Amino acid sequence: MDNLVGHNYDNAFMGGTLALTSFKRQFGLVDKSTTEFNNLSSNIVITFQAGCLFACLLSLPCAEILGRRLTLIIPSIIFLIGAVIELIGNLESLYAGRILTGLGLGPLTMVAPLYVSEIAPAAFRGRCIGFFEIMIQLGALLGFWINYGVSRHISSSSAAQWRVPVSLQIPLICALLLGSIFLPESPRFLMKRDNIEKATSTLCQLRNLDISHPLLQQELNDIYTEVQLERESMGDTRGESTWTSIKKKWHECTRPQIMHRISVGVICQMIAQLSGINGMNYFSPLIFRSLGVTGTDTGLFATGIYGVVKSVSATVSMLFLVDRVGRKTLLLAACGIMSFSLFFVGAYVKIAQPDETTQDINSGAIAAIAFIYIYSIGYASAFGGIPYILSSETAPLNVRSISATLGASMQWLMNLVITKATPYMISSIGYGTFFFFGSCVVCGGVYIFVFLPETKGVPLEHMAMAFGHEDMVAVTERIVKAKSDQHALSEIEQVEKV
Repeated sequence: MDNLVGHNYDNAFMGGTLALTSFKRQFGLVDKSTTEFNNLSSNIVITFQAGCLFACLLSLPCAEILGRRLTLIIPSIIFLIGAVIELIGNLESLYAGRILTGLGLGPLTMVAPLYVSEIAPAAFRGRCIGFFEIMIQLGALLGFWINYGVSRHISSSSAAQWRVPVSLQIPLICALLLGSIFLPESPRFLMKRDNIEKATSTLCQLRNLDISHPLLQQELNDIYTEVQLERESMGDTRGESTWTSIKKKWHECTRPQIMHRISVGVICQMIAQLSGINGMNYFSPLIFRSLGVTGTDTGLFATGIYGVVKSVSATVSMLFLVDRVGRKTLLLAACGIMSFSLFFVGAYVKIAQPDETTQDINSGAIAAIAFIYIYSIGYASAFGGIPYILSSETAPLNVRSISATLGASMQWLMNLVITKATPYMISSIGYGTFFFFGSCVVCGGVYIFVFLPETKGVPLEHMAMAFGHEDMVAVTERIVKAKSDQHALSEIEQVEKV
C-alpha cells in the first residue's frame, strides 16, 4: 500500500512546492505574471493527471494478461524513472517526469484495491481496502509537512529546498517495488487461469489454514463455482486472444444487472470529485488569510493541520467504521456533513466577500475555518475510500477488473476536469461555486439512498444477492444439479434398455 502514500504525496507536495521561491527561481517562474504562473501551475498538475487517466485505461489488459502482481510492479518502475527525471531541473524535464509518474501511478490506483479485494476475507474486506484511503491521506499529510519543513529550515537560495520534496517520491516507490516481490498472485486470478493447485496453495497461505479446513474448502468452492458460472454465461474464453476476451467482457457489462453493479462504484467516484474537494482546497487559503493567517510558512502550517484532520478521519473510519457501520450509512452521513459545510462556506463568501486584504477576525470567518475542517472529516471518512471499495467488490469476477478500471478512470477524469475548472468557477461565479458543489453532493446522496445496497460483510461470490439479483453460487449449484440429474436419468434409461 505504500504506492498509495506516493499517490497523494505527489498531489500534496507539488501544490506546496510550486509556491517555494527556490522552485520558481529554478524553473524560471519568478518573473511570470499571476495569470502565466497559474496557467503553468495548472499545466504541471494536469500533465500528471492526464498520464494517470491514460495509463489507468491501459491497465485493464495488463491486469488480465500479466496478473495483478506484475501490474503493480511494472508501473512502479515507470513511476521511478519519472521521479528521477523531475530532478533534472528544467521545465521540459519536469513535464516529462510528471507524465511518466502519472503513467506509473494510474494503473496502481486501479489494481491495488482490486488486488486487495480479491485476497481479503469478506468480514474485513472494507477495512483492508480502506487502507487505500488511509495511505492516500498519509501521503497528503507527508507532502504538506515536508513543504512546511523545507520552507522553514532550508534557505530559499538553495536548490535543496525544492529537490527534497521532489526526491522523496523515490524511496516511497522503491518501497513498493521491494514489497511487491514478496506478494502472492490473487487466488481468484489464478483460478480464472485454471491454475487450481497454485490458487489453493496461495489461499492456504493467505488464510493461514490447512487445505482440509471447512472454511477454506467453502471459499475455494465459491471461487470455483463463480468462475464456472461466468464461463456458462459468457462462453469459455480460454484460447481466445486477450482483446477478444475483453470485448466479450465489455458486452457482458451492458447487461442491466451487471451495469447496475458496476455503476455504483463509478458514480460514487464522480460524486466524490463533484463534492468540490479540489475547490475547497483551492479556496481555503483565502479564508485562512481572512483570519490573519498570512505568510508562506503560516499558510503551509494551516494546510498541514487540514491534512492531519483528513488523515485522522480516514484512519478512524476505515479501521473501525466501514465494516461495522457499513458503506451506505457512512456515505449518506458524509453527504449531509459535506453539503451543509459547502453551503455554509458559500454563504460566508457571499456575505463577507473575503479577499487577500481582509485581516479582521470575526465569528463568521472562524466558523468558515471550522467548516473547512468539518467538510474534510466528512470527505475523508467516506468518499475518500469507499468508492474504491465499491468499484473493487460489487462486480462479478469476470468483469471486476473492468469495474476497477472504470472507477479509477472516472476518479482521474473528474479530478482533471475539476482541477482545471475550479479557478475559473471561483473567478466567475465566486460563492456560487460552493453552492454548485453542495447541490451535487445532495443529488449524490439521493442516488446513494435509492440505488446503493449495503455490501458490508457480503462475500464477493454472493454479491448479486445484495443487489437483489439471483445468487451466482446458487445458480451454479442448480446448473450442476440439473446436469447431474440429467446424467443420472440417462444412465437409468440405458439400464432399462438393457
